[in-house]
Amino acid sequence: MKKMKAIAIFLASAFGCVLPAFGQLNASHNHFRAGDVLIKQQVEFVVPGKAGTDRLWNFSKLKTINDEYMLEYALPPLEGDSVYIMGDRRYKKDDVKDNELIVGKEHNTMYYYHQTADSLLQMGHENPSVILDYTSPLSILPFPLDYGQSISSGYQSKGLYSGTVDIATRGTVTVTADAYGKMLLPSGDTLDLVLRLKTLQTIFDVPKEGDNMVEAENAGKQLEIYRWYSKGYRYPVFETIRDLNLADSSVIFSTAFFFPPQDHLYLENDSANLALLDQLWDMDKKTIDEPNAQHSKTANLKDIMTCKLRPLLKRWVRSLWIFTPAFPISLFQFIR
Repeated sequence: MKKMKAIAIFLASAFGCVLPAFGQLNASHNHFRAGDVLIKQQVEFVVPGKAGTDRLWNFSKLKTINDEYMLEYALPPLEGDSVYIMGDRRYKKDDVKDNELIVGKEHNTMYYYHQTADSLLQMGHENPSVILDYTSPLSILPFPLDYGQSISSGYQSKGLYSGTVDIATRGTVTVTADAYGKMLLPSGDTLDLVLRLKTLQTIFDVPKEGDNMVEAENAGKQLEIYRWYSKGYRYPVFETIRDLNLADSSVIFSTAFFFPPQDHLYLENDSANLALLDQLWDMDKKTIDEPNAQHSKTANLKDIMTCKLRPLLKRWVRSLWIFTPAFPISLFQFIR
């Protein structure tokens, strides 16, 4: 039944239903979890657009550059059976809570995270070319966070490039929930209840003895990341990344990623977000049962279940029916 509710809420969002404004991001619904796997698509870069309320982001025409990137979250490897290893750091297993330490694995890079009750901290990252450790952790997501809220903090890092070249940087990171609204997805569907997070990270080389201080300041960069979160999904549904040269605002690098909602398969065992989907389901049902109630207009569930689904969603629904005998036969027959 919970799976059916999750399907209905996804369908409701996919066809443009109007639901209440986005609430806060919080640890219960948005902490990373070991074992979660996401599939994302690299798409052409798009300008994120203005901040504010009731925004509409039309990303429906974006072309796909790479069909599939796998992003996996896991526990850190164990040294023996009692010590977690994260880069150069060691943590006693008995001192670590569930999902407190997480490793994100993506595109030959491992990202190290430490999660607390009120923050998601990045501790560093590692790949065949670079090993980087944040000596003062990088706060990338404070909890809770709602529209209009912002938090800034400083950080420092050290590391090695190609095993021989020292890296030492410092800077600030500012995270702001700067916009909410709805999004037209590259798949062609519509997603409501979307909150956008804007992250600005300045990166300056730490001057070495004898360096010109002014030149060192002008050598700085700014990493600009926008992430779009939708109600009931633990991870973002869309992300843009742009690296800028602070000296002249020239673009060093830019890209974007789409996380198709139907590929957020971790929802099968995500009780916190399933409970949230339950609430949205109940709200939708109440609106149908009480047509004269003062609520935002919501699509009728019967209409949702009998509308024309897009090919990508058809394949997803078929796969659910194959593995879920309780899935409505009528819906399956309709999309055949």
